[in-house]
Amino acid sequence: MKKSLEKTRDDGSSVVQSRKTARWMVVQELKRRGTARNIELARALDLRPSTVGYILYQLRVAGCAKRLGTGLYEFLRMPGNLHFWDDGIRQDAIPVAEGATMPDKILSLLNDAPRGALSFRALWKLSGLPRNVTGAVLSDLVKRGSVERVRRGLYKAAESE
Repeated sequence: MKKSLEKTRDDGSSVVQSRKTARWMVVQELKRRGTARNIELARALDLRPSTVGYILYQLRVAGCAKRLGTGLYEFLRMPGNLHFWDDGIRQDAIPVAEGATMPDKILSLLNDAPRGALSFRALWKLSGLPRNVTGAVLSDLVKRGSVERVRRGLYKAAESE
């Protein structure tokens, strides 16, 4: 079973959202165009202009983009900490959260993790649970010893003895 992130527009057409973060998409689109206006990026990526504006502000402060005028930005360099949440998950083999309980869903995702560990964001999106519930369940699983916290935001299933 394949999970898709399909979004319906106001005009009734549907768009399949990428599993990349908004920040990743804005950086890639700005890099491709060289220079672009905030609103052009927002329309091309189907994001809110305020979201794109904040991302462009962050890129400018980090020295990765240059503001040429009101709403007009130029790409300078790739940011060093550009992440997206799919954690190496292939689009044709998206893990499915199986299990009757919330901990079972998260444990099944961690056991099927492509690189042995998944980020919090990937667990949250793939499990289909609310964000706060995902955090609470992960915290409980770490306390019980069923899950190991590799580093901040990265989890793996605990080794069986």
